[in-house]
Amino acid sequence: MSPVAEVRELTVVVDTGRWRETVLDSVCLAVPAGRITALLGESGCGKSMVAAALAGSLPPVARSTGEVCVHGSIGLVPQAGVTAFAAERTVGAQLDERQQLYRGRSVEDVCKAAVCPIETLDLFPHQHSSGQIQRAALASALLSEPDVLVVDEPSASLDRGTAYEVWASLRAYADTGAAVLTITHDGPLLLETGVADAMVFLRDGRTVAAGSPAEIRSLADPYVRGFFP
Repeated sequence: MSPVAEVRELTVVVDTGRWRETVLDSVCLAVPAGRITALLGESGCGKSMVAAALAGSLPPVARSTGEVCVHGSIGLVPQAGVTAFAAERTVGAQLDERQQLYRGRSVEDVCKAAVCPIETLDLFPHQHSSGQIQRAALASALLSEPDVLVVDEPSASLDRGTAYEVWASLRAYADTGAAVLTITHDGPLLLETGVADAMVFLRDGRTVAAGSPAEIRSLADPYVRGFFP
């Protein structure tokens, strides 16, 4: 199956003038249509930088080489969902405005899909819990019905029941034909839900393993096995 989004030999170097660091080093990753690809790795290994590269939002101090290919539209749910909204307006007002722009799915529909409580929409972004604002950011991304959906830590700060609902919603969205890339550190929960079609692991900015969940579980690599206690 042809990928809808792909990075090939992607290297990203961040140079602030005071320090210089290679954040990604020749990373390869493909996200096919109708599939959920999960990107895992320890904190600081470069997962969110992959998301930024796909979304075309690398920081100004970053320089990249390699290829980033996205066929169609892309929606990004950042790790800090609050950054998806302006601080001075309610979340509901901003969702309504975006719905008018895209004129596709209703706000009620995307909130249901994102497990985002309607009663929280009258709140300002900073008044939400981290789990609530992350789900609101997912609802916002779904309004444009993107061909590629990139979700950074979709189940962080959620109780297990809500986390299962969110993962099920991502599975349902992939089943419509969209390419979904999820960034997560929770390997056991990912296996429990059974929603991922493929897993890719980063370590120190490099791709160290990739395959189906069954293939990944069979690996002897201690780094990979450490995500599945």
